Amino acid sequence: MKRLSVLWTKDKVRSECRFHGNYDPLVANVSFSSKTCTAGSIFIAVEGLHVDGHSFIPEAIERGAVVVVHSTRLARYHGDILYIRHPNPRRVASMFAYALSLPLPQSIIGVTGTDGKSTTCEFLWKLLNDLGTRCGLLSTVSLDDGSGHRPSPYRQSTPEVPELYAFLRTCRENGVSTVVLEATSHGLSETGARLADISFAGAVYTSLTSEHLEFHKSLDQYIEAKMNLARQVAPGGWIVLPKTFPYRRWVASASPSDVREYLHALDEDHDGTALSAATLESSLESRSITVSAPTDDPVTVRLPYGPSCFSENALGAMLAAHVVTGQPLANIAAVAHTFGRVPGRFDVVRTNDPCTILIDFAHTADAFERLFEHVRSSHPEGRLVAVFGAAGERDSSKRLPMGKAAGRWCDVVFLTDEDPRKENPSQILTELQMGIESAQTSTRIVRIHDRRCAIQSALDLCDRPEDVLLLLGKGHESSIQYADGPQPWNERKVVEELLAQRSPANA
Repeated sequence: MKRLSVLWTKDKVRSECRFHGNYDPLVANVSFSSKTCTAGSIFIAVEGLHVDGHSFIPEAIERGAVVVVHSTRLARYHGDILYIRHPNPRRVASMFAYALSLPLPQSIIGVTGTDGKSTTCEFLWKLLNDLGTRCGLLSTVSLDDGSGHRPSPYRQSTPEVPELYAFLRTCRENGVSTVVLEATSHGLSETGARLADISFAGAVYTSLTSEHLEFHKSLDQYIEAKMNLARQVAPGGWIVLPKTFPYRRWVASASPSDVREYLHALDEDHDGTALSAATLESSLESRSITVSAPTDDPVTVRLPYGPSCFSENALGAMLAAHVVTGQPLANIAAVAHTFGRVPGRFDVVRTNDPCTILIDFAHTADAFERLFEHVRSSHPEGRLVAVFGAAGERDSSKRLPMGKAAGRWCDVVFLTDEDPRKENPSQILTELQMGIESAQTSTRIVRIHDRRCAIQSALDLCDRPEDVLLLLGKGHESSIQYADGPQPWNERKVVEELLAQRSPANA
């Protein structure tokens, strides 16, 4: 436990607070849930979309909370509790959780972008570990706190600060020196503030297009949140990004003046790049590239993904590993040769079915375009069939573009549920359908809300060896969020079960 007075690491945050009570309690942890409060807890009362944390202050105190951080005036105050009022309790929570967890691992690398974050994190984690750096990982898909690589238990890619700093603290206790951390726009934003107190040794940017506008309200605000990663790179640190990154000037303006910028490029002009690659050959499931660096001989790397976006992610990870370790390109390429597939990322379902079945987490128009284009170029004679939906209570502005991308490339689209939450599922599918129809193609549209039934119908349709079935939007996720709560879901398992149920005559 620590005295609260030693946790005030940011004078600006303290100046924005109003206090009720005048003492310096011993505190043990930060909690957003009254149910997890114990003796010495700091309870963070947040006004959520469906629940107001201020209603649970009495329960938090009863369970042992000694500090309450809140944003609105309260009707009553307990005399032996310190109350801290701040416009954004999450910002105070981040500062307190950070200070309670010191010291952190020596080096934290943030990876951000719209698409490709998790794959880049997984690649970089493997590179650093295999090249001799004791490296931890926290991505949408997986974590490794020094005790082994395993699926992430968190629904959020960047979890709330109690879980985030517990993870970082465990990494340090387990001897991890470097952590690769997926940095989402929610976590980087001033509102979410989960990453606000971390100083990053380096940063990797992937792609950057529009997303999460239900939270950020505008594209500029979304980009500004992403730029907070550059702002939080420590002096003398580094940033890796594609040469074609559309917001390079924003990154340069946001980052400290002595931060080093490293660029990479795939099948593009390589002038000014620290790492470049050219495609030798590609198929649906793999791509071979020749990778070059100014001070190293070219090397050939075969990657277990066909779409170019995965090669770009690999290049970003390889360049970051080179910056961190100083290892020659040949050593880095030797590890890259062993990259495996990331769960739910262009994941091939191996079956006796005549068609090719792929599961991917893609849930933006840009990701759709890149996947559809690659599949179509690899299987020009086959039918391209997609099953997807769109998340409810999330950025609705991307639904029309997602639908339009599918309309441009797909022969048949099965629209289905994907985390509708409390939004009208039929309205979500209607918006996607409008996007498909706006492409003015002959794409056939089938609406089936039950995702299992939609996949079954798509499997029944795809009966030719040249057909490709893409199941999009869920990837590795283990539940579907409905109005009455989450329902267990495993896309791969569902496909395997449906195929196993087929009679020999229909298989």
